[in-house]
Amino acid sequence: MNKAIVLAAALGLAACQPSGSNTAVEETGGSNATAVVESFYAAAAAGDAETIGALLGDDVVWNEAEGSPFAGGNPYIGAEAVAGGVFGAIGAAYADFAGVPERFTTEGNRVVVEGRYTGTNNATGEPLDAQFVHVFTVDGDTIESFQQYTDTFQWRRTSGTLED
Repeated sequence: MNKAIVLAAALGLAACQPSGSNTAVEETGGSNATAVVESFYAAAAAGDAETIGALLGDDVVWNEAEGSPFAGGNPYIGAEAVAGGVFGAIGAAYADFAGVPERFTTEGNRVVVEGRYTGTNNATGEPLDAQFVHVFTVDGDTIESFQQYTDTFQWRRTSGTLED
């Protein structure tokens, strides 16, 4: 995996961090899935590309929300594809980007994360403040799959691509 691509992408996600005391966790099934996903957000917040790459693995299946400006490569397969097609693209398009998880709900190896994205689109100057739901499937200590749900109207509005 190209470490430079993953590092640049991780820096684009450096503001993805738990919102502290407002973060709620509900877990059933006794797995470590929540810890793996929390580690992903912590690594993104720290810009820790090595940990992000290890957590995603070479065969992760990553899907951005349908209608998202970044869904064109769905599904992104492997950490390098996610880094270049998603993290790097978002980091280049948005200043002060943050994806802040607020609630984790886990059933077995599936973790659902509710949160908010914020940032300012570099090309349009439009602010982003959109809800998200992330659905992770975890296998052992790695993220096997990811599905994003978000307000794609807002993403397209801020990026100036509503007519696409």
